Amino acid sequence: MSRLLSVIIKPTLTCSMDCRHCYHPPTERAQGGRISFDRLDRLFSMISREYDAAWFIWHGGEPLILPLSFYKKVIELEEKHFGVASHRVGNTIQTNGLALNRKFLVFCRDKQINVGVSHEGPCDGLLRPDGAKVDKILRDMNRDERVFSVSATICRGSQSRQREIYEYFRDAGMTVSFSPVIAAGEAAVHPELVPDPEAYAAESNALFDEWLHDRDAQVPLLPHYLYLLSALGDPQPADCAHTSCLTKWLCVYPNGDLYPCAKACPAPYKLGNLDDFRHLGDVFRTPGFVKLLEGTVARREQCRTCPIFDYCAGGCSVDACYEGGIEKNGGNACRIYRTVFTHVKETVDGILRDRPDLQQYNSFVQDAVLGKLVNPLYGNGN
Repeated sequence: MSRLLSVIIKPTLTCSMDCRHCYHPPTERAQGGRISFDRLDRLFSMISREYDAAWFIWHGGEPLILPLSFYKKVIELEEKHFGVASHRVGNTIQTNGLALNRKFLVFCRDKQINVGVSHEGPCDGLLRPDGAKVDKILRDMNRDERVFSVSATICRGSQSRQREIYEYFRDAGMTVSFSPVIAAGEAAVHPELVPDPEAYAAESNALFDEWLHDRDAQVPLLPHYLYLLSALGDPQPADCAHTSCLTKWLCVYPNGDLYPCAKACPAPYKLGNLDDFRHLGDVFRTPGFVKLLEGTVARREQCRTCPIFDYCAGGCSVDACYEGGIEKNGGNACRIYRTVFTHVKETVDGILRDRPDLQQYNSFVQDAVLGKLVNPLYGNGN
């Protein structure tokens, strides 16, 4: 058995928004339909037999196009194969937020389902419509202590406003993560949406410095906090783009098609269809996966002399596909990560070396650094 498999399930490609950077063009989103329960039952059965644990990320399209009854049935199927209240399985639903309501969030709380909302707060309208509606829903839900996190996608028009976005959600008590638009899907025909890597990274570093010294911060800043933990010697599997995700992640489309990633993975890397496999492990022996692996290995060979290679494992192969080719490094994603992670690591190294008063930093930084100082083997597998 392998330890953990993360599975992104797209139960439908239909969506209630028309985001300018969507991974799926309108023709795909218009296909309708949803994944069948028979297919989910088969998927859960294979995973429960072959893996110690699984984390399911419900994506789309818009997953909440489907009713609450759909997710109640999903949980029934998971409990059938993994057990009731089992530590072998977890779930996250990534939504645009339009369909969130108290009844659904109570269900998520009771079943320990994480909820992520794609929203840019003060930068409403640059990428997606209906931002004001989503904002009102989030604030109403947050007022009732419904726990969720926010994912903010940064485009060229918002790259200089990252601190403003962070402060907006920080003041509302919401955890926020940042990621840049990549030139995939709809963004491939709207290159003006893709951030300038140097400008994005400079603002991202300034944001990290602000959060670092924000002693009143009650929420982590992502992905910077993951980078900080990684710099301390504790690589974070949640940062899939920089932890060698191959064979550890899988994406399932409504019709059962399988891909190694949810980010508009190019057709040559399709892994087949779920209905054609008796053992899920065989997915990672298909021609599509071999092609992906060969390209990834070739790129990583070029990356090995980079001083942060041990922290990024050559970066995301799908990002590389859209930024010059899977065998090439040095694209926008690479440049952004190298600049931001290096800044975070140099900051962490300076703290460990100079031993300043940790009270000047927020509690997340204090706890992480103290863990390293108290136990120098922290994060080294000991």
